[in-house]
Amino acid sequence: MKSFEKSLMVLVTFFIPLFATHEDPITPDADDEGNVSIKVLIRENVDGALIDVSGGYKVFNPENGKVLSSGFSGKRYYLQANNVGLKWGEGYPGIHQIKISPKNKKTTILVDGIQYKGSIIVYDIDSKIQIVNDVDVEDVLRASLSSILGNTNYESTTYDAIAIAARTNLYHTILNSPNTYWNVNAKDIDYQSHASVLSNLSIEKAVLSTKHLILAYQDKPFATSWTEHSGGRTASYESIFRKKSPGPEGVFVGYAQKMREESKWKSVLSIADLAKLTGLETIRSIDLFQDQNSKKVYAIRFSDNKTFAEWTIFELRQKIGLNRILSSDFTVHLIRDHVEFNGYGRGYGVGICLFTADQMAKIGDSAPQILTHFFPESTLVKLNTLPKSLFTNEAKEKVEHGSP
Repeated sequence: MKSFEKSLMVLVTFFIPLFATHEDPITPDADDEGNVSIKVLIRENVDGALIDVSGGYKVFNPENGKVLSSGFSGKRYYLQANNVGLKWGEGYPGIHQIKISPKNKKTTILVDGIQYKGSIIVYDIDSKIQIVNDVDVEDVLRASLSSILGNTNYESTTYDAIAIAARTNLYHTILNSPNTYWNVNAKDIDYQSHASVLSNLSIEKAVLSTKHLILAYQDKPFATSWTEHSGGRTASYESIFRKKSPGPEGVFVGYAQKMREESKWKSVLSIADLAKLTGLETIRSIDLFQDQNSKKVYAIRFSDNKTFAEWTIFELRQKIGLNRILSSDFTVHLIRDHVEFNGYGRGYGVGICLFTADQMAKIGDSAPQILTHFFPESTLVKLNTLPKSLFTNEAKEKVEHGSP
C-alpha cells in the first residue's frame, strides 16, 4: 500500500488540473467529505413498498424542491399510489414523485426491510411504483464490489485497481444516462445495498484509499470492466458490449498468454438440446462474430438452413450457462449429433485481467501501473464533482433544467 500511496501523490498532483476550465473549476480539497451521487433503481413496477424511517427525515417534491412534510422520530407506512397521487401514511394529492431524505447520519431508511444509505425517491409511473436510491458512489462501490468479489482473495493493490476502474465506470454511467429518473438498475451492477452483503475488508480499504480517483480517456471517464482470466488478450469495451463508448483498445497480456493452456475449457451440447434452446428445427451451421484484434466472440448465429437465431455473447452464456461457456474466447464445431465449444480464459475478456493484475501486484507493481497496462492512453485523476461540461447533451439538459 505504501508504494501505491506514493505513486498516487505524484500522479494525482499532476493530473488533477486535467478537467479544470474557467467555467467548471475543480477543487478536490474543498469537499473531501462530499460525494458524487448516483441514482440506482432498486424497485421496478411494484404496487408499493414498506418504507420505514428511523430518525429525523423530510419529504419533498424532487421536481421543484418544495418540502411536503417532515418528522423527528421516524415513520413506518406502506407506500403506494392511488387515484390522486402518492400515499405514505398521509396522502400527497397531485404529487406523483417524492424524495425521502434523512436529516442526519443517525437516521436509517429501510425499504421492505432492507437498509439503504442516502435518500429514497419514489415515482408513480402509470400507477406503478418505481423506487430509486439516491446514494454516494462510494457506498455503491463498497456494496456492489463486495457482492461480486466478496469471496475472492486478491492482493490489496489488485483491489485498488478494481475500485478505480469500477468508480470510473459508475461516473461514466452517470454522465451518459439517458433515463430521466435513474442512472442505473441495481441488478445491472449487483447492488444489494451495503447492509445486505457481507463486508470484505480488503474491498472496504481499497474504496477508501482510492476515494474519488478515476481514469480518464480523452478527458472523460469511460466504460470499464474486468475479466477473471483474459487468455492472453483483452478486447475493447465497444467491441464486445457493442455500445458506442470511446475508450482504450484491448491489449496483449503476457502473464495470461503464458498460462493460456492452463485456462483451457471445453463444453459439449447435443444438437437437439441446442436446437430447442434456439427455437430452430435443428442446427445446420454456426457462425461466430469476433472482434478483429482479440478474436473474442461478441455474437453467435445458429441456422437450420431455413431460418436463424442470433445471440450476443451475454445471451449465449446466460442461456447455455455461465459454468459451461466460461469465456468469449472460443471456437465451435458441429460433430455429428453434438456441438463442441473449446475455449480459453474466464469472463468476457474486457478491461483488467484479474489473473495478470494479481501477478503484477505480487511483484510490486502499483495500481497506477496495472491500470496503465490495461487502459493505455488513459490518465488517473481525482474528481469529486461532475462539471456540466462533461455530461452528454441529453444528460446536460436534465441537469440544466433541474429534472431528476
